[in-house]
Amino acid sequence: MKKLIFLFVLLMPALLGRAQYITPGTGMLFTLDSLTAYSSGAVTFDPDGQYTFHQDVTLSATDTLSILTDAEINMSDNVLVTVNGTMIVNPLSGIVFFKAENDHFKGFRFEDSPGSLFYRTYFKKAGGIRLLSSDVAFLQCDFTEFDQEYTTGTINISQSAPVIEFCSFTYNGGPAVMSAANGNASPQIINCEIKYNVTANGNTPQINLGTSGADSIRIIGNLIEGNPDNFMAGGIALTTLAGGNITARVEDNIISDNRYGITLFGNNIGAMLRSNGIYNNNIQNLPMQGGSGINIYGNETNQAILTENSIGGNLWGISLQGTPAPNIGNLDSTNYNAGNNNIYGNGNEGEVYDLYNNTPNDIMAQNNYWGTTNADSVELHIFHQPDDPQLGLVTYLPLAIGPLAISEPAKSFPDIIANVYPNPATHSFFVEIQSSETSGSSVPELQLYDAAGRMLAIDVNKEANGCKVVLKETYQGVAFLKITLADKATSQKILFR
Repeated sequence: MKKLIFLFVLLMPALLGRAQYITPGTGMLFTLDSLTAYSSGAVTFDPDGQYTFHQDVTLSATDTLSILTDAEINMSDNVLVTVNGTMIVNPLSGIVFFKAENDHFKGFRFEDSPGSLFYRTYFKKAGGIRLLSSDVAFLQCDFTEFDQEYTTGTINISQSAPVIEFCSFTYNGGPAVMSAANGNASPQIINCEIKYNVTANGNTPQINLGTSGADSIRIIGNLIEGNPDNFMAGGIALTTLAGGNITARVEDNIISDNRYGITLFGNNIGAMLRSNGIYNNNIQNLPMQGGSGINIYGNETNQAILTENSIGGNLWGISLQGTPAPNIGNLDSTNYNAGNNNIYGNGNEGEVYDLYNNTPNDIMAQNNYWGTTNADSVELHIFHQPDDPQLGLVTYLPLAIGPLAISEPAKSFPDIIANVYPNPATHSFFVEIQSSETSGSSVPELQLYDAAGRMLAIDVNKEANGCKVVLKETYQGVAFLKITLADKATSQKILFR
């Protein structure tokens, strides 16, 4: 008996350490205040105006946690928030800030979570955010100083297609966004600032994605900048090492100062690489281990279209391995690609390597600018059949007559001013937009959510002074209108009677 009592005493700290609060799963709508009231001390409110999560919290299916005002939230060590229901963080002003109380908290896990939304939310010192069959939207959020105690990546995706837009990822231990090799994930990573991640200096890129889902992967308008201190970190990797396929658009990004820029590794990959600036991806400075602006490795099913990219300052401009079939410029009408890539200023150990065709395949690379319009000089920029008879021939004539300008991606998150009336409303309302940078004829993107985070069906009709919005279903209560126009976003609260 004494041994049993002693064993029970030893187990008590472990049992207490696993304490948590699980919401009832009865369709309840929680706020931070009501969560504090119901959680029996798992969540508390401090006199200084801050909330603290002391224990794990699980939001059950059908329950919702809604945070609609600015808030500062301390997360105790090892705390995990699991969301099987819906979590809406949408402050109408200010930010919501989840931060580690001491070292790092464990993070967030979304599983079968329908329609969760985070707007102007900052996360600091978490172990990771895991998405499992959960299409979460992150808009104007900030992720910094994550370690890898819960997930390898800052946001780790499986069977999901999240929207990650106008977000910032800095100084995180692993990739900013990653998916499992067979994760069937299709993130939409748009207009984000992704800098100095992979501080653990692992052999991973800042964006590391496996097989795509039903939708295409989109990586558009981002700044992806490396740090020489993290010399093992690459820029973007799209890989099918575990089988499956990838369909992707990688467009209008600036990718600089990484170990490599973009790699497409594996088979069954169809990618559009367009209007990217890929510069100085050479920080490891070991030509046999990396340094390509674009590297493509696989068989003939690895097919990429490269157009209007600028590629310079890398150890290798474009390197091809295996038997892939990229189209770098083809003026034949059957497989037309205008080319118009700027590919020059790449090389290592005193040699110029703007395109290294280390494959037996013939490659089309017409109508590109190689830093010169002299065909004999361009030949010296390309390693192919004339340099090694076992390699395929690169067709690079005709040449483009001059360089193509690549614009910087959008990085600012300015708000817009929206006037919504009448408010309260019945079944319709008007939206007037004030924005000096957009045309008065532009139609904003409008999304209306109820208090539980469900998107309401609406019709949007352009009128002389703005838009008329008609609710297509019966609804009474508070709703939230998200307004997006060009690179701007804001939200408004509307009461329906």
